[in-house]
Order: sequence, then structure tokens, then C-alpha cells
Amino acid sequence: MPTPAILITGVSSGIGLVTALDLIDRGYYVYGSLRGTEVPVELAEAPNFTPLNFDVRDREAISAGISRIGEEGRPLIGVVNNAGVAIPGPVETLAEEEYRRQFEVNVFGLIAVCQLALPLLHAAREEGHHPRIVNISSVSGSLTAPYMTFYSSSKFAVEALTDGLRRELLPFGIDVVSVAPGPTKTPIWRKGSQLTEAFEKDRYQHLVPQLEPYTQAAERGGVEPQLVADAIYAALTDARPDAYALIMNKRWLARVVSKMPKRWQDRFLTKRYR
Repeated sequence: MPTPAILITGVSSGIGLVTALDLIDRGYYVYGSLRGTEVPVELAEAPNFTPLNFDVRDREAISAGISRIGEEGRPLIGVVNNAGVAIPGPVETLAEEEYRRQFEVNVFGLIAVCQLALPLLHAAREEGHHPRIVNISSVSGSLTAPYMTFYSSSKFAVEALTDGLRRELLPFGIDVVSVAPGPTKTPIWRKGSQLTEAFEKDRYQHLVPQLEPYTQAAERGGVEPQLVADAIYAALTDARPDAYALIMNKRWLARVVSKMPKRWQDRFLTKRYR
């Protein structure tokens, strides 16, 4: 029997890379998407890995990559929609191309991957497997911090898509769940601290010196990406996985804040920005 396969989008670094290596170690065959042709050394040297060169904004390229999975004959038992971007900035000043990019990658790209991969997931189900789709969301999909409004909006959309798609696919035996990391020790924080253009306006300029210290503190206090990889593995393999898994330090605090009245949330979430 061919080794069961899992498709992971965005494996160049961070959660995607760690998860790909983790699943390979656990005996799965991993197909991982990369926007460029340069494969991380750890994956280039790994057995049971095939890189797929596509940007999740390019439906034709996604289709070609998923067709290759079908042609190679391994049952596709899981899709991990990990590719994402986080671009900070005030709603008032963030460039249209930047907020559109967040939705093109985080939302519309995820939809395209699901639509194109589902025929292979249905085929795997017919062969006796229990396929899963795991969408990587964020704590920002339930709480919206200032200056991360567009990113948070995209992750709220991911949560709605996850719930709706799960309910549509339940009759067909395909489960759809979300794994929602909080701050994680990955390059996304360093990248975010360098994206200051939207803040470089008169009324927001005073925030620029705060960005790097804030992102450094968030990264230091974040969870290791392996904890997220462990949650993804559980989402792919548990008999009845949680539909929503929040992975962060002080999860209790995030849950408490999400239940607060909105005006209380305003005070809690804006106290660091003055």
C-alpha cells in the first residue's frame, strides 16, 4: 500500500516547516508548497517529501501541484492550510494592495486549496481512510488587536470557513478543524516589525518605535512551533479531534477576554498603544 500523504501549504519556515518534518518523522509522505524553488535544507534532505512550487494565489499552479499528488497514487488523507501573511497597519493608512494580499493568501488561497484537493480527499475516504482538513487560524480569529485589523478579519473568515465547511462535509466523512496559535517563536514576528510604512503618517508615527519591542516580546513569550505541530498531528489523527484548538500561553486569559463585553475588550486590547 502506498504511504498516506499530507499536503501542507507554506513549508519554507516556521510552523509549516516544523510540521512537515514532524509528519515525515511520524511516517507520512508530505507534499509541501513553496512560492520559490529553494527548498529548506532540512526538507531537501528528508525522505518522503516532495516540494510543490505554487503560490496559493495562483489557482492554476495549485491545480498542477494537486494533480501531481493524484498522479503519484498516494492517498491524500490530510490538507494543512498553513500559508499565511500578517501585515500590520492602521485601517486608515494600510495600502489597498496589502490588505487585499492578506485576504488573497489567508482566505481565498485557502478556499482554492480546499476546493482543488477535495476530490482526492473524497477518493481517500472511499478507500477507507478518514481524511481531515486542518486550517491554521490564530487567536486573532477570535480577538482583534488594534493595527492587526485586516489580519484578524482574515482569520475570523478562516474560522467561519472552517465551521461551515465542516458542517457541509460531515455527511461525507471528512472532518475540518482549526488550529489557532497565539504568539509563536517563528520569523513572522520579525517580518512584521519591519513593515512600518502604514505607520509612517503624522497621527500614527509615534507608534513606530513601539513596534519592534512589542514584536520581540511577543516572540520571546510565544510557544515553540513544535507545540503547534503536535496540535496539527492530533487534529489529523485523533478519533474525534477538537473542532478548535487554541495553542498559546495563558489560553485562559484569551478565553476570558473573548467573553468580555466589547467595551471592556477595548480597554484591555488598547492599553499598550498610546
